[in-house]
Amino acid sequence: MSTAIQPTGVERYEPELPKGAAVLEAPVRGVTLLEDRAQVTRRGTVRVSAGQNRVVVHGVAPVVQDVSLRAEVLSGTARVADVRIRRGLRIRTADKPEAARALEERLEALRLQREQVLEDQLRARDRFERIHQMVILGVSEIPADAGWGMGMASQWQDSFDALFRKSRQLREGALQGTFTAEQLAEEIAAVLRQRQALDRVDHQVVSWLEADVLADAAGEVEVRIDYVVPNALWRPLHTARLVGGKQVHFTSSAAVWQNTGEDWKDVELQFSTARSSLGTEPPLLHADSLTVKKKSEQVMVQARQVQVQKAGLGSAPATGGAARPAAPAAVDLPGVDDGGETRNLKAPGKNSVPSDGRPNVIPLFTFEDGAEAALVTFPELEPKAFLRATSRNAASSPVLAGPVELLQENGFVGWTQTLFVAPKEKFELSFGPDDAVRIQREEKKSSKVHPVSKWTDATTHVTLYLSNLSGEARTVKVTERLPVSEIEHVKVELDRERTSDTPELDDNGFCTWNVELPGNGHLVLHLWFKVSLAPGVQSV
Repeated sequence: MSTAIQPTGVERYEPELPKGAAVLEAPVRGVTLLEDRAQVTRRGTVRVSAGQNRVVVHGVAPVVQDVSLRAEVLSGTARVADVRIRRGLRIRTADKPEAARALEERLEALRLQREQVLEDQLRARDRFERIHQMVILGVSEIPADAGWGMGMASQWQDSFDALFRKSRQLREGALQGTFTAEQLAEEIAAVLRQRQALDRVDHQVVSWLEADVLADAAGEVEVRIDYVVPNALWRPLHTARLVGGKQVHFTSSAAVWQNTGEDWKDVELQFSTARSSLGTEPPLLHADSLTVKKKSEQVMVQARQVQVQKAGLGSAPATGGAARPAAPAAVDLPGVDDGGETRNLKAPGKNSVPSDGRPNVIPLFTFEDGAEAALVTFPELEPKAFLRATSRNAASSPVLAGPVELLQENGFVGWTQTLFVAPKEKFELSFGPDDAVRIQREEKKSSKVHPVSKWTDATTHVTLYLSNLSGEARTVKVTERLPVSEIEHVKVELDRERTSDTPELDDNGFCTWNVELPGNGHLVLHLWFKVSLAPGVQSV
């Protein structure tokens, strides 16, 4: 007598998988990642017979863009007549009698335990009410017993102490019963959810490719399949390590996210800055009306701040490099800055990226170059001295704009950002502040009108106090800025007689000193400049 083995569950596909088709094992061989999507390439070999053959590829991402699907035969006397993607539901009803029986027994035991707790709690409350009535009756009989000379104070005290003690015990027991009943109710609800989950039908969206291959003769053919999937993107990520203050080790990587439904195992990854688009329409043109307006006799000037861009060096008044923008209120992932030219960066070797939506860091290239380290400060922005390292991009590939992880010999320093850096171009990075250097800035302004020329002179006096709390001398590059006039009605002059030392003043209005701070010493710098406005000029 034989016993049949019962299946542990029922599994089916809606719609059903094709029958009689040849299965093509075509794993993912290469992936090209764009800013917001990925181009996937699969290759595989399958044996076909003469005539028309139906070929199926399983395990394809369900989010494939149908219009991007393309297939071709690389080797063999055959051609692909048609290729399409099919999607369906994989439905599995699990049969777990032992697990369900254990949960049901646990559920029944918890219910009985909760009923017993509620019954004990109700009994404790009834006894508490009876003792409460006994206390009320005993208190009402005390005056009568005292009038007849019956009873003693010690007897009354012993009786009431025993009643109060029992009352407190019953009340505490009822309260503890309430807490226990609530905990049992929560546990019953959790077990009930587990029991209901066993009866739930599992659904999984699956997809497969179907291709019609026309072969002239029987044999093996190699097929290549290309398609585009969303839910995949990449962004540049860099790491810079300053060694000994004289050498920078720079690593450029790519942070990859993908949740397409298919894992990329041991594939060739390529990262592109190309921006694919479905096309745009030119804007509509409207008529512009030109009118003549009388020139105003007053000249209105406006003071504004302008970022001075330097190739590869970021903003000049930054903390040793490109200033890091403030954190946005919402998540906004910027695009990839490629300097106006499409870049294709290939990762060395083969890499794996699972479909879990988590970041994966893929190294792209590394280089080493000498660094010029110096302490710099911009007191108007931040009263601190920062260690800035200037080096050159020694790689053949450009450094794309993105976040940079900063490291020194003693470990992690912080994060900053860099702009696009072309090969052989210099760039700067800030490796954090020097805590030994303290800076304080004071600014005073005054204005007066010249009695003869009627020009308005606004004088600004900036005082900088620098201190070195360490026992070693420090060389600090101090930078302050002056306004720059673009019209002849406004003049800006540096008062070199009252300004400390002889600072360097460039065309952008940046005034710099290279000062020596002795160990445990201090220094005071003065900056005087004047802004003159012609008569009739108003500042807004």
